[in-house]
Amino acid sequence: MATVSFGLCRDASAATWLVEQRLPWYRLAARGPAGYPSYARLRFIPDPSFPGQKAKDVDFGPPGLSEKEQVGVALDILSQYTTTPDECYFCIWNGWSSIAIPSPPNVVIPARDYWLLRGTLADYADWNSDDPALWPFGDCPDPAFIWPADRAWCITNDVDPPFASIGADEAATALLVGDHHIDAVLDDPTREPPHWS
Repeated sequence: MATVSFGLCRDASAATWLVEQRLPWYRLAARGPAGYPSYARLRFIPDPSFPGQKAKDVDFGPPGLSEKEQVGVALDILSQYTTTPDECYFCIWNGWSSIAIPSPPNVVIPARDYWLLRGTLADYADWNSDDPALWPFGDCPDPAFIWPADRAWCITNDVDPPFASIGADEAATALLVGDHHIDAVLDDPTREPPHWS
């Protein structure tokens, strides 16, 4: 019988590097940590075509991959760019009422609190599984942050933007942008991306 692949970290020191980022909280929560050579945005819906465009006025066509599946494709690519695929960290935002974790969040930045989980990149396939033997944490949307222990890259996926931000080296972001299964573009996290009204 399969067992839980993720473990809740009682010691949150693996996330200290995030907490100590000298960034405004909204920049960190939405665009990720500073210091990577290159950044990409994994778009869950396309960028607007013009300023002021409303998402409700656009037909995005038939649904493609889910957000979780798109992040999974990105993780498959990024797995080539870490020496620690068997030691990765995942933050869950505490703003979802469906989460079933009895301990208080242990990673805190202004305006955002998270629980820190540890697992492997392969474990991501079990994220939010309907099988409580694999996932005992309740109904949890995608992780807010994912990074390997060597911090070779970081995926940031906040609740508000319709994209995830990925910091990595240039070769990794080039592969992300070039993959036809996902919609990724190079990004400058210091600049505001196009946004829907």
